[in-house]
Amino acid sequence: MIYNVIACVGLMFILKYGSIISFARDLLCKLGFFKELFNCSLCLGFWSGVIVMAVIGIDSNTILLPLVSCCTCWFADCLMTLLQYYELKLEKDVK
Repeated sequence: MIYNVIACVGLMFILKYGSIISFARDLLCKLGFFKELFNCSLCLGFWSGVIVMAVIGIDSNTILLPLVSCCTCWFADCLMTLLQYYELKLEKDVK
């Protein structure tokens, strides 16, 4: 189950921040639904969980994966934002 949740977080980060799919993301974000989706790590985490669950199969162990994924993805995104904030703050203090 841990691998599945980590896969969901990785998928969320690739979909939200990955430069390799930026062209497709930019096209999709012209539509209101996708613009909101790609700006919300909680929402994107849920749908990442649905995608991973569909790939590995639905059973009693994976039925709650989208819910666990959305919470974990939101937490990971907030943690990443916090780390980036402190990194920029440290760079500013060094200069």
